[in-house]
Amino acid sequence: MPIADIIASLQGMETALSEMAALLPSFVRGLDVTSMQIKVSEVAQASPLREMFFVAMLVTYQKGLEDEVPNAITHLTGQPIPDSLDTIVTFITLTLLFYGVGAIKTLVLGRPDGPAERQMNNLVAELATLTGLSEEDVRQRFDSRYSEKKAWRRLRTAVKNVFQPSKRQDSAAIQFNGVPIDEATVRDIPADYIIDNAEEHAPSRYFENVALEIHAQDKDHAGKGWAAIIPTVADRRIPLKLMMGIEASSLWGADVVRGDVTVIYDRVADGMIPKAIHLHRTA
Repeated sequence: MPIADIIASLQGMETALSEMAALLPSFVRGLDVTSMQIKVSEVAQASPLREMFFVAMLVTYQKGLEDEVPNAITHLTGQPIPDSLDTIVTFITLTLLFYGVGAIKTLVLGRPDGPAERQMNNLVAELATLTGLSEEDVRQRFDSRYSEKKAWRRLRTAVKNVFQPSKRQDSAAIQFNGVPIDEATVRDIPADYIIDNAEEHAPSRYFENVALEIHAQDKDHAGKGWAAIIPTVADRRIPLKLMMGIEASSLWGADVVRGDVTVIYDRVADGMIPKAIHLHRTA
């Protein structure tokens, strides 16, 4: 196996663990992750290196404070630190990776069905049991985190790098802290070049005769300084560009206009977020 693949995979796991640290407080009330240290204790080659890629994910405290720290947190916050915290860490990390797999498959194929989606469903169910949350609440935490574009890009890179060595070893099975990922599931994860090209083209949609609520105006410019809300598209203001034939002065002072628009979207996780409106014609 190329050393570059091993390095990329470890870097991907580092990113995944950093994302886990950002998500962990939303699953364990009263917990705040202030620092995290990631170390590699051993890199070993099996015969051949196909059977297992093992990553130890443990929550530790300063030596001698293993009992005092959790008890102090419980005393101050009223929230007990579960004995299963190490397991929760493992399942959050795996769930966010397979959340990313499902989102990438949706972007590429339009659907996430298959062994990887079944793995995701099992992980969500287990995480719900461990945390006492509903499965819907578990999914909402990942949806909320990865609706932000920078976080989604980090996750996409982590997914590509973590699974790359196994993908290149004929989709060899992986085990994370005793949680197995079989060959069929690894094979179902998109290849790295597909992940890289998953968001090449910005999708768009054309709308006729829609109402635009104008929230920002610039009488001197058509290409900047404008923003609008289209209630049928999104309930937040989106940058608006007046296309050829639309004079800024003709819309100046208007609160609401109707017209034909193209909405440009960003692909984020398994959804599309409106990022720009092009106004072509007014009614």
